[in-house]
Amino acid sequence: MRPLLVIALAIAAKADDFATKAVPFLEKHCYECHGANDPEGGVEVHGLTSTDSAFRHHEFLDKIAEAVRWEDMPPEEDVDELPSEDERKVFLAEIDRVRKKLAKGDFPRKAGRPTIRRLNRDEYSYTVRDLFGVDFLAGQGFPADGAGGSGFNNTGDALFVPPVLLEKYLGASRKVVKSLYGSPKDLDKILLSRPDDKKPPEQAARENLTIHGSLAFRRRITDEETDRFIKLFKTAKERGDSFEEAMRAPLQALLVHPSFLFRVEHDEPGKAEWRLNDFELAVRLSYFLWASMPDRELFRLADEGKLSQPEVLRQQTLRMLDDPRIEFFARHFGGQWLGFDELRETANPDTDRYPEFTPSLRVAMYRESVDFLKHVIRNNRPVLELIDADYTFLNSELARLYGVPGVSGDEMRMVRLKDRNRGGVIGQASILTATSMPLRTSPVKRGVWILDNLLGTPPPPPPQNAGVLPADDRSAEGLSFRKQLELHRDKAGCSGCHSKIDPLGFGLENFDAIGRWRDKDVNGQPVDSLAVMPGDITFSTPAELKDLLLTSDDLFLKNIARRMLSYALGRQLEYYDEPVITELVDRLRKDKLKARSLVLAIVESHPFQHRSATR
Repeated sequence: MRPLLVIALAIAAKADDFATKAVPFLEKHCYECHGANDPEGGVEVHGLTSTDSAFRHHEFLDKIAEAVRWEDMPPEEDVDELPSEDERKVFLAEIDRVRKKLAKGDFPRKAGRPTIRRLNRDEYSYTVRDLFGVDFLAGQGFPADGAGGSGFNNTGDALFVPPVLLEKYLGASRKVVKSLYGSPKDLDKILLSRPDDKKPPEQAARENLTIHGSLAFRRRITDEETDRFIKLFKTAKERGDSFEEAMRAPLQALLVHPSFLFRVEHDEPGKAEWRLNDFELAVRLSYFLWASMPDRELFRLADEGKLSQPEVLRQQTLRMLDDPRIEFFARHFGGQWLGFDELRETANPDTDRYPEFTPSLRVAMYRESVDFLKHVIRNNRPVLELIDADYTFLNSELARLYGVPGVSGDEMRMVRLKDRNRGGVIGQASILTATSMPLRTSPVKRGVWILDNLLGTPPPPPPQNAGVLPADDRSAEGLSFRKQLELHRDKAGCSGCHSKIDPLGFGLENFDAIGRWRDKDVNGQPVDSLAVMPGDITFSTPAELKDLLLTSDDLFLKNIARRMLSYALGRQLEYYDEPVITELVDRLRKDKLKARSLVLAIVESHPFQHRSATR
């Protein structure tokens, strides 16, 4: 980009400290490769012209700062002049200033605006279950939901409605209603009101549809909406259907109505921001913690206008955390954040190489992670136990894989651990298997998992010419996979990122591709787990890695706060959410890092209880 254009952009953005202290650095050392015209790697920095633009792209700015701090950028081999130490210092100090302003909320703040969301596949199944009491997952045949930029499949921006899904909704509604009519007992629970000498059929139908319509729409159904369903009932009656048969069509219509399929929140024209009503608050709370509709108590409190009272909201949140349905929070928040969903979806260890990996072991691995996270939440344990704990949940098959004696039976139960290498999510087979390849471990995948899922500092994607690592760690030359990976790291453009990623993965190399401890690799070589991080930080065991993570816990605490807030709001976080993250971490530290304090702080936060007119 030409210097005059840079100056014009800075003036247009109302020149400030960022424009005068950071932009000249970007102009001198970055624009040549990452300007507007054919930027290398698709990375453009020319839009960073002011403090406001730095706020809006703060995560990108963090990556630039990291590359400059470690002198990965600009690359020495591609430039004529490297930044001086003073230039780097001024640039990094300005980015630090931006970060501090973000953390303090030193700018106009707002609640944000989640996109109107349809129920994802799991939410649909659980909502139908709780609405009509069916004992099957009605949405099981729906297409899988993609994750948004936040990494969660409940993010509104990622919940598209492909045409095939409309057909699936119709088919599911028929199946659900057919199952209700297949059991007189179930039908009696749905048709609460029936015609008699004093109650004509239309009145009984209206009473049923008012009840189920309000539950399905998760708010009071209007008379006008009920009238539309009554028309379906009357049409069926006019052609001679019995009362029960005439109720089929309106019940099925409830399940394909937009107010059932979508979570709609009201707007208030002329206002920049407003508080959610009690029904909307109940819905946010129930889908956050249960991935389903509010129960009768939440509906009652919302209808009475009491749910938004701070003490009532707190009591209800704690009640929900004690409910067995918190299982679904552990599954869907934990599974997507920590990645153990990958064990069910994509992990595929080679069963010839690992015959111990049976379908029942896969289930036990998954259950360990779900039960572990559920225990931390329900028992209000410190969130750092996710990094390091002296217990886990095992059955006999998984205990045998771990070499833990004294566990019998198929049922999962809490087991105390004597080996510190195993405790916490780092030592769980679900994670270790999901971050491996079918025939070998993957220090790269495991290192990326720690940086991204635990610390919230994902590395950049690999360059297009990065090459492919061998699928099998078995080597004809007897080389350990670590040696093979080190040869790959020597490639230009690879070493910078791998120097931060690989050591974290090397520290877990004693765990094989299905999470079993080993002292020798597949080539018969002793496992070399020595890790050397930038700054000459060394460790060689999972326990030492955990010590390193616990010593500097701020990144982990900020990351769990970010991930949980994003999951709760159903949207990707924006720069104006950064002060909320600061407040959540402060609350965690004040409450001795107890897990429930984070959940309560999110529920009590401004963005959870409010909605803005703009994003």
